[in-house]
Amino acid sequence: MISITPDGFDIPISVPSEHGQLHGQLALLPEARGLVVLAHAAMALDARENVLADIFRHAGLSTLSVDLLSRQEERFADAHNNIPLLARRLLDFLGLLKNRMLLGELESQPIGLYAANTTSPVVVRVAALRDHDIAAIVCRGGLIDLAGMLYLRSLKSPLLLLVEETDEQHIASNRRALQEVNCLKELKLTPEIGIDYATSTGFQVAAGEAAQWFARHFKVASSTSP
Repeated sequence: MISITPDGFDIPISVPSEHGQLHGQLALLPEARGLVVLAHAAMALDARENVLADIFRHAGLSTLSVDLLSRQEERFADAHNNIPLLARRLLDFLGLLKNRMLLGELESQPIGLYAANTTSPVVVRVAALRDHDIAAIVCRGGLIDLAGMLYLRSLKSPLLLLVEETDEQHIASNRRALQEVNCLKELKLTPEIGIDYATSTGFQVAAGEAAQWFARHFKVASSTSP
């Protein structure tokens, strides 16, 4: 059961895993255009992703920030690169959301997936597995080919890739990967973000592009839903 607070913010949700509970933070907006799931694989949510969630909410999007690693996995150095494991866990969170929507505990609305760097191939794989359940995806950085060729070729959700204009290796790799993708897709280059994201033009540009992508495709999904 998801307990909804009066203002719809700071709603903790969790799903079980083999190494302990996985936690997420849900923030619901009244009359939101849709819900963006921000997927992370870290022991603590990156502060920049909290800022990003605020930007999404300012754009009229509800958010769910989820950590795909449990506290007990802090000692596992390579856990954040285990794409099959992280994909299964993200699917568990999505299953919880969809179930609560079916039960009427949450308003039915389009769902989007956002990830950065090593978690990018995870959301691509999950979107391919969930087929039409995912209205849009945004990946900032990372190598989407690590999702697996089968998943790239079966992807149907509109995909936006955001890559820093100075990152020639990731630009080239993702352009090759996009040749295997048959859905609506776009690669956009952004200014370098740097360490101080709070004052980074690159971060603001990437966040704005992501918010616009979700809003646009949530509108399409809402207009075509029964």
